[in-house]
Amino acid sequence: MRKGLLPVVLLFTANCVVGQFGSAAVAAAGATPASTARPLTEREKKLAASAPADVYFGAQGMSPLSIRSTIGFLGRQYHYRTISDRDLLRKALITEDALRSWRTKYPNDPWLAPTFFHLEQLYQAVQTQEARKHATAILKDVVANYPDTKQGHLSRSRLAAGFPPLVPETPLLASPLPAAGPSPSPSTSGGESPGLEPSPAAGASAAPSVPPSSASPGSSPAPAASPE
Repeated sequence: MRKGLLPVVLLFTANCVVGQFGSAAVAAAGATPASTARPLTEREKKLAASAPADVYFGAQGMSPLSIRSTIGFLGRQYHYRTISDRDLLRKALITEDALRSWRTKYPNDPWLAPTFFHLEQLYQAVQTQEARKHATAILKDVVANYPDTKQGHLSRSRLAAGFPPLVPETPLLASPLPAAGPSPSPSTSGGESPGLEPSPAAGASAAPSVPPSSASPGSSPAPAASPE
């Protein structure tokens, strides 16, 4: 009787021990994330709030990098006077639409305030009343949405000081003409170039004459040989 109960007691004891160890392991696994969690740094918070580089916004499908580079490219085109004010504003408004779509999906992206202010600087550079209206709207937007940033402070200062008066713009640079290649000469019916005198016949060449300076003084010409 005792020999039959001994295996049962041992098996029951082993099951209890395994159950206790399993419960302890599960409790430790559940407590691990809480024990190793740490607060995010400022850089990690910015990265978490930033839009990925492969996400595209607006009707033209512009990424955050292409939005920022397009604003800089339009500014250089205006500086070098290679784009008209009308075309510049048209492209700038397309870029602004993509920028606002960017903010809708990632409102806490730290690059939004600098990019909006950069766009305002582009609008402000164009010396037209329409461009000034867009610049004023962007300044008010930056003040309302990013009041505690450097761009918010600069926008408040610009709105308080007002814009400088408009000045005449320099004319656009003309498009370079294509390089002119050699033009073929027109052919004539006689095979001669127009405006040129015809060359003498090959058989009518004259004998070369001796210049007077080459003859010695007092010399007479040699007599011709008489025929036999």
